[in-house]
Formats: sequence, structure tokens, C-alpha cells
Amino acid sequence: MPPMRPKPSEIATEAKKTYIPYIQRDMPTCPPHSILYGDSSQIHVAPEKRTAQRLRVAVFDGDPVDVALDWYNSNLKDPARAQSTARIPVVNMANEKRAGGDWESGLIAPEECFARRSNLVQALVTPWNPNNGTTHYPIPQKGGIYSQYVVVFRDASEPYTIWKEFKDLPVISVAPVRRPKLDESGKHYSFDQERELMKEKMRTVLRIAAYCSHRELCLGAFGVGSIFRNPVEEVASMWRALLFHDPEFQGVFTNVVFAVEKNPPGYVRGGEHDYEAFVEAFDPKKVFPTASF
Repeated sequence: MPPMRPKPSEIATEAKKTYIPYIQRDMPTCPPHSILYGDSSQIHVAPEKRTAQRLRVAVFDGDPVDVALDWYNSNLKDPARAQSTARIPVVNMANEKRAGGDWESGLIAPEECFARRSNLVQALVTPWNPNNGTTHYPIPQKGGIYSQYVVVFRDASEPYTIWKEFKDLPVISVAPVRRPKLDESGKHYSFDQERELMKEKMRTVLRIAAYCSHRELCLGAFGVGSIFRNPVEEVASMWRALLFHDPEFQGVFTNVVFAVEKNPPGYVRGGEHDYEAFVEAFDPKKVFPTASF
């Protein structure tokens, strides 16, 4: 008789009782704490953090956490980059009210899956300065949380294999607009206010990344999917506009990867359409419409 498959809720319990305490106790170089940036409009990119290097954007099929970790490891193996490479931050589609959302209940969603394989939740609820009496939740509308060290210790899906070597990466947690009102086609926002709020949340991601001196960034399909339900074509188009045409972010980043899973867990429709929408949005002919290729 084959062994019973572990339930996501059981994986969460194991993480909470076994692995998160282990990381807290035996990995002092990865302190699980975070900084809340309550209003990202107060963050300004210093001129010295800008570069003349042309931004490169790629779209991969994969889990954003795994893509970010593999990307960093690949950089380490490059002799030309090994000495100067930095860890790649990943963006977490955060629940605005509670760290990890419903990660202990077994909900299959991006933040919940991330939380069950890491110490993300502990990092999110632990302020950098625990003596100032502040809390990170609820996350402000134009705010986000930066966690410098989040330790990942297992695969994201069955059989949830524990890794021999734990890995850490920075995490930027911002709550996307949740289930906005869409037009009849389902491809566009009905209200400009919700579209602009979503764009401001994207700015928050980029501002925090820049302020924390990251030139490379791994994004997922931020706010897209069955949980948040933002229109993927508009979301991808807004990312393109911010990264390539908004003066605030000119020269800030050198490499950005969108990790968009074609078959994400818990997504009944599949993510092929989302993946293709991002591929199309970042086609060089749309990024640089006057150039010839």
C-alpha cells in the first residue's frame, strides 16, 4: 500500500513545530526579521544607484522562489560575476491582513505555498527593531515589507522534499489589489481608481527593491490568478510601462525576471494564458516599438 500523501496543513504544522524553530536556533546569520515601509511614495532612488546599462527582462515558466534561487546560484558559478553577485529578491503576493494568509489551513495559493516551505511568516511578523512597539499588519495600501533573510528548506509541491542545504533570499511583500471590478470582457479594470492603486503597489515593489540596493529582481504574476483576479494583460502592460518608460525607474535595474508558472498549484484554469500574456507584453517590438529587429 503506497504511503499517504502529506496534506498541506500537515506540512505547515511540521514547518511551524520543527523547521522554523531550527532555523531560529541554528542559523544566526539569517535573522528572521523585516522592515515595514508604510508609504512607498516617501522612498526616493538616489542618483548614484542609477546605471546607464540597458535593462533586460525575461519571462520564465517556474515558481518565483525557485527561479530566484537558481538565478543566484547560476551567477555564483560565473567567474566574471561570482565576486560581485548579490542575492536575488523575490516578490511575495501578500495577504494584507495576516502574514502567510491561510497557510496553516492548507490553502493552495502563492503566499501560502511559500510560507509552508520557509520561515516567511516568522520574518514577516518580526520587526527589525522589536522595541519600537510597531506591528507590520495590516499592510498599508501603499506599503510593503522587506525581509532580508527568508530561509527556504523544502520543495514547493509534493512530495515536499526537505533540502539537504537550506537557502535564503530577500523577500519584498506587497498586497496586490484584491478582486477588482472588471468589465464584461474580464480583461480590463472597470474603475480607474483600482487600476491606479494596483500600479502604485507595483511602484512600491520597485521602490523597496531599489532602496535596498537590488539591481536584479524576480517577480511573479503579481496580483494575477484565482486569489487576486487582476486582469493579466493590463498587469503585464503596467509592469512594462513602469520598468521601461517611467522616469522614476530609469537606470535603476539591470535584470528583471517574471517567473510565471504555466501550471501553478491550485489554479484550476492553468497559467498558460498568464504566461503567454507576459511573454507578449515584453516582446521587444512592444517594449521598443520604433526599433527594428
